[in-house]
Parts: sequence; C-alpha cells; structure tokens
Amino acid sequence: MTPPSRRSVLATGAGVLGLGMVSAPNAAAEARGRRFEGKTVLLTGATSGIGKATAFALAREGARVFFCGRRAALGRQNEREIRAAGGEATFHRTDVGIESEVSMLVAACVKRYGGIDIAVNNAGIETPRAAPLHEQSAEDFDTVWRTNARGVFLCMKHELPHMLRRGRGVIVNTASISAEVGFATIAPYNASKHAVASLTKVAALEYAGKNIRINALAPGAVDTPMLERAAKAFGMTYEQIAQGYPIKRIVRPEEMASVIMWLASDEASAVIGTDLDASGGYLTG
Repeated sequence: MTPPSRRSVLATGAGVLGLGMVSAPNAAAEARGRRFEGKTVLLTGATSGIGKATAFALAREGARVFFCGRRAALGRQNEREIRAAGGEATFHRTDVGIESEVSMLVAACVKRYGGIDIAVNNAGIETPRAAPLHEQSAEDFDTVWRTNARGVFLCMKHELPHMLRRGRGVIVNTASISAEVGFATIAPYNASKHAVASLTKVAALEYAGKNIRINALAPGAVDTPMLERAAKAFGMTYEQIAQGYPIKRIVRPEEMASVIMWLASDEASAVIGTDLDASGGYLTG
C-alpha cells in the first residue's frame, strides 16, 4: 500500500501539473457524475452521428459545448434540445476545410466562453464513391482530404495557441480503423484517416511537455447516417457488416461519446498520442 505521505506528495504534484486529481471542484463534479463541470469544449461535426451524441453527453456532464457543422438547421435544433434539457450549448456553422471559418469558429468560442479546455475534432465525410483507386477521381480525393485531414490540421492549428496561453488543454481527434488498416475501394477516406492518426501522434509529441494531451480514437462500424450511406454503397446489411466484428453488432454513437469523454477526462491523464481502438475488437486480430 502506498504510504499516506507519498499519496499526499503525488496528489500535490498532480495538482501542479493540472491533472485535476485533487481539485475540489472536479472531485465534487465527479461525485455528481458531471466530470466536465465548468469546462468549455469545442466540438466539430456535431449535427449528427458521433458528434451529436458527444455534444449531448458532454452537456449532461456539465460542459459548455461550442459545436459546429455545415447543416445549420440541424445544428440549431441540437442547440435548442441541449438547452431544453438544462445543458449549455452554442452552435456555430462552420466548414472545417476553410481556414478563415475555422479561425472564426475558434475565436467565437473563446469570445463566448473565455477559452477552450477541450477540443474534439470530429468532423468527417466518407469517400463519395466506392471504386478501385484508378477509378477514383482527384476531385473526390480532394473533397475527402479537405474535410478529414486538412480540417483536423486547421482545427488543431487554431486551437493550440489558446491552450498554450492557458497552459493546459486536451484534444481528441476522430480517426478510424481505416487509419490502421486498408479497405479496398475507399482510398480517399483511408488516406485521410491515416493522416489524422499521423497528425495526432506528431502533435502529441510536440505538446505533451506543455501540458496539452492529444489523442485520437478509431471507431469502426457505428450506427450513423454515414454508415447507412456506406452500407448502401457496398450493398450490405447491418447484420452482414456486424459479422466482421468480434462483438457481432454495430456500435452506438453514445458508446463513441463515452470513449471520447474518457480520453478528454483527467482519468486518461497518462494517455498521449494513441489512436484508441473503439471498434468492438476489429483491430484485435
């Protein structure tokens, strides 16, 4: 057993590092099941799917959620529903592939809530058409790369200066199992998600010593509109897709939200630079 004196020393050190292990407000918030009480979270791609589930879950746990997407009607609806449930959320329409819009998004978040404690860079799109690489168009490649890879790069580029000024921060990027393995006929998506995983690792190394933790997660088949479109494109049912996963089912967006929140929480304070397999075991074999 660790002697009390050593436990005290460790707790004090954690407080200096900003890990939140002994912060009274954090402890009280965790006791109430609100791990993100008073935290500001910037979240991209949150009009549907994983992003939407994450926005609602973070708000329930006390976060001030500043989120974006390209579909304003859905964004405003999510904002209203979060507020109606007692949460705090603000929607800001943004295309993460356009640097000026990303810059305005980050500035608007800081202006409204005073800073950024956590950033979840989740916005992403699929390959428009399943086809062998030589039949893929350069335009489709550029479209996917613009949102998935360039979008994550731009978001981190503009989020990090604010975290550096505050002396702390957490970033979680949504990658994919496609960042770890290859899937035939979706080269643009595969390449973009490899880029997300790589950007995450590089940034994690660059900022770990500055009290900023950066990680990614690797979802597999998640019950989202994107999966619906992919299933249709490949001519597969959900049941058929599920058979490729050890858990033999499609994962829910709320499960991904839980993984994101864990990575963003003080509970994951020693996790840096990972692309966490959240697929239900796909990458295990």
